[in-house]
Amino acid sequence: MLTTRILPAATVLLLLFLSVAVASASPLTDRGQGPTTRFRGLRSSSSSRFRFRGRFRYRYRYNYTVPSSSVGSSGGPPGGGKKLAREFLNAHNRVRFEKGQPPLKWDAKLARTARRWGDERRNDCEMRHSSSPYGENLFWGGQDHWTPTEVVESWAKEQDYYNVLSNGCDAGQMCGHYTQIVWRSTAKIGCARQKCAGGGVLVICNYDPPGNYINENPFGLSTAGAGAGPD
Repeated sequence: MLTTRILPAATVLLLLFLSVAVASASPLTDRGQGPTTRFRGLRSSSSSRFRFRGRFRYRYRYNYTVPSSSVGSSGGPPGGGKKLAREFLNAHNRVRFEKGQPPLKWDAKLARTARRWGDERRNDCEMRHSSSPYGENLFWGGQDHWTPTEVVESWAKEQDYYNVLSNGCDAGQMCGHYTQIVWRSTAKIGCARQKCAGGGVLVICNYDPPGNYINENPFGLSTAGAGAGPD
């Protein structure tokens, strides 16, 4: 005789709560922008991971920390103002410094563009790219505790999946957020941190000039023989 075991209602509710809590604590990043006139985007590659040798590091000497005067009174994102802007900028420049790239500068116009897009997405916080002409990194976290440093570090971890020899990402992995951060010709950045109406936080960072162009290397190296292409 077959019997069906029914879990108590309290146990079912507890399991549902735990599954939602785990899901909301995990951050999401977008799949990257599609190709533009110069075909932005990096193709996945089956090549093994590549870690940069010392000769790519510390080629330039800069002050990568940002003084208060570098961020204007209206240039910072809401919910923290100049302090939050400095944290976004310093987190980016620490990653660039490790790869010998020149530091970024904070740009109020880019920050306003990011803030406007965050305002438009606050009700759904959908991971959708704007139509701005700038490079754009997106991040969503199910809770609103994520700091600028933590967000940038999550993007920077993608360096493990970038292969400089093929100028592409490992198969099935993303690396475009990282390559945008270290893109050599990018000079300015502006970010916004938007709390979502349904909970969580959406982070938008804009970059000018944009990066992630096909057949162009983020470090200005030759891509001869490298098979870079769109996702």
